[in-house]
Amino acid sequence: MRPAVGRSAAARSLLLVLAVLGTAAASRAPWYARPGGLPGLIKRLGGRSAPPARPAAPRAGGDEGGALRPAAAARLPPLPEAKAAFLKAHPEYGYGGWTDEHWEAEVGVRLPGQHYLDHTGAAQYADSQLAAATALLAESAWGNPHSRNPSSLRAARAEEAARRRVLAWLGAGDDEYDLVWTRGATESLKMVGEYFPWSASPDWTCPTSTPPGGVTDDVVGTVSSCGKPLRIDDDDDAEGGGGARSHFVYTRANHKSVLGVGAYAKDRGAALHCVDEPAMAAWLAEPPPPRGAPARPAGGVGEEAPARFSLVAYPAKDNYAGVLFPLEWVRQVHAKSTPAHRWLVLLDAAAFAPTHRLDLSVVPADFVALSFYKVMGFPTGLGALVVRRSSAALLHKVYFGGGAVDDATAQDVWRVLSPFPAALQDGTIHFQGIAQLQFGFDLIDTLGGMDAVHRHVRALQAWTYGALSRLVHRGGQPLLTIFGAHATPERQSATFEFLVHSPNGSVVPFLAVEAAAADAGLHLRTGCHCNPGACYGAIGIKPAEERAATLSHNVSALGFITVLRATGPGGALAPVELPTGSVRASLGALSTFEDVYALADFLGRTYLDRPDRETLTDAAARAHAAARRDAGGRAFWNAACGA
Repeated sequence: MRPAVGRSAAARSLLLVLAVLGTAAASRAPWYARPGGLPGLIKRLGGRSAPPARPAAPRAGGDEGGALRPAAAARLPPLPEAKAAFLKAHPEYGYGGWTDEHWEAEVGVRLPGQHYLDHTGAAQYADSQLAAATALLAESAWGNPHSRNPSSLRAARAEEAARRRVLAWLGAGDDEYDLVWTRGATESLKMVGEYFPWSASPDWTCPTSTPPGGVTDDVVGTVSSCGKPLRIDDDDDAEGGGGARSHFVYTRANHKSVLGVGAYAKDRGAALHCVDEPAMAAWLAEPPPPRGAPARPAGGVGEEAPARFSLVAYPAKDNYAGVLFPLEWVRQVHAKSTPAHRWLVLLDAAAFAPTHRLDLSVVPADFVALSFYKVMGFPTGLGALVVRRSSAALLHKVYFGGGAVDDATAQDVWRVLSPFPAALQDGTIHFQGIAQLQFGFDLIDTLGGMDAVHRHVRALQAWTYGALSRLVHRGGQPLLTIFGAHATPERQSATFEFLVHSPNGSVVPFLAVEAAAADAGLHLRTGCHCNPGACYGAIGIKPAEERAATLSHNVSALGFITVLRATGPGGALAPVELPTGSVRASLGALSTFEDVYALADFLGRTYLDRPDRETLTDAAARAHAAARRDAGGRAFWNAACGA
């Protein structure tokens, strides 16, 4: 196992403060993710305070540094023994020996003694990939592809080759699909929201101002539900009138960048429908709507456009807990179309594409958002919006920039838009980065393609879930609450979203876990990962509570909010602290067995059978107060959740 990196003085200080503060804060925070849920746990505990931890037996012959021996059932065998057993059970791991032979030189040189476990955040690149990309720029001149000189023609040819390679990688025939180069999946999603042909009900009034400070409402407001059955009648909208209105249907588990599409829909007068998976599945299972005439091909446009268009948006993979959503929904949504009401699908594939094959000939989504740094690590700042050609014709674009128009005059802002996809690409594309994509795809081919990547990651997923789920305190309390659909492996990716529990069941602050992991050389991510619907739903924070906490700055420096729950006799309300985020470890194409072994070993050694400290030292209390003043409220929450 690779040795851990040394601790800096700052890291040791931060870890000490967070560890002391964190265990104290966690001991005050009841947790509910056990059998019976929050009400059951609170009833058993009789209020906020958790029962005292069951003491663990000391090590035989002494206890170095005051450490306590982890529960026997959770001990890992030595790394060589564990890996030998893993390889015997999973010969599909490692791309036929490539990982063991090349990983150290390709990736490990940049991670001495460390373990990268944030592949959903960004993939790692190989050194050979970077060397080839650098040589490409060093050996040739590259010019703006809008010019026609030799260096510019080189860039234009490379762009066309990259376009065809991306489409082939996605199984998207260039007669049916094309792509728009973007800065990443977020910009791709924004373009759909901005250009989609939303329609409003006849009595809708256009908003005339933007709320101050960017806050949607300065009060908590009325909170809608994501769990109600989805009912859409062509003669009625969600509010009970206005049959000409567009609808934006989106799953609760969605990245904030998809929720931002809903901001455009709401601003243009469309009806919003936040749904959970059962409600979506039930709606799609309903009989097809009555049709006055046969519907045109799904997602396409006939000689006469339908009266309105509506959009369904969901992730192929939830970036919070790694749950896989049904790809067959795409065709089922299209089947809801009638000649007067066309349904289209926006598929967020940013978290899915790095470890799963996406075949658009089978899953004909209208719009697909991608970020290439999540797939191959390099280059950053480059993504794509993959669009069905027939659906592109529906988009309504107002702004135009250089390269998006064939001609324009200064007078009257007269212009002629370029043909698709150039019409949607304002300004000069990232032509050098586009040319360098080939080396990332070459690496994927060297590994055996996306099917080999998927098999490699699935092998690690199976071992990791088994190892993490076996971490149990001596008193029987599981060390981790692992979110997601791991009990149904075909619905779950190699993402492990979890909370760490003390022996008494209380939650260790995710920031304390992050600090300890960083000090041990593990690269994890904590917070909500820009997915508030999935995160708050898993943790148990109600939307109204999160809104109130944000507006009142009721978020502690350790990432807890105080809410009211019916905990006392007769359902009396009492304050309860809940974490505002959790911990994520995610795997990718270049993950290794050593990485996941280090994760399980770190969690067991650091947290199993560690009793809570009941009080804060004076120094820690002062540090806690200073952290509250310095981090405070909304600024802290933004830092914890990520942008």
